[in-house]
Amino acid sequence: MADEELSSTIILTSTSELESEIKKIEEEIKTHEQFDIDSQKKVLEELERVKKSISWLKIAESQGMWKSKTCRHGISGSCDAWNVSDPIKLGIPEDAVNTNQDGSKRVSINKFYSICITCPLYEANRINQT
Repeated sequence: MADEELSSTIILTSTSELESEIKKIEEEIKTHEQFDIDSQKKVLEELERVKKSISWLKIAESQGMWKSKTCRHGISGSCDAWNVSDPIKLGIPEDAVNTNQDGSKRVSINKFYSICITCPLYEANRINQT
């Protein structure tokens, strides 16, 4: 996939925004008379599957939040393990990027802890453990 294509496929949205959209769709479906009962049922079943996926996304978000607070690379609210040269291309919001004096760009894990969800560089902070 070309870099240009990658940036246009990344969409940042929260699970609460998705849930809100699903509720709107459900209400819209119920008000449409042109849908027959079987069609309504199929669409509502699909929405139910989407809701289950959102539940998994919430679990992943909580894992990302936990990892952001327990990783040894999290220093002063920024991830010290990653230098993100082009955060926009990666779908990282501009307000979640800190630029250091040397020009390196670090992700603010206080603002964008989602990056921690599947981070392969996660290491537990072992400061108080012997």
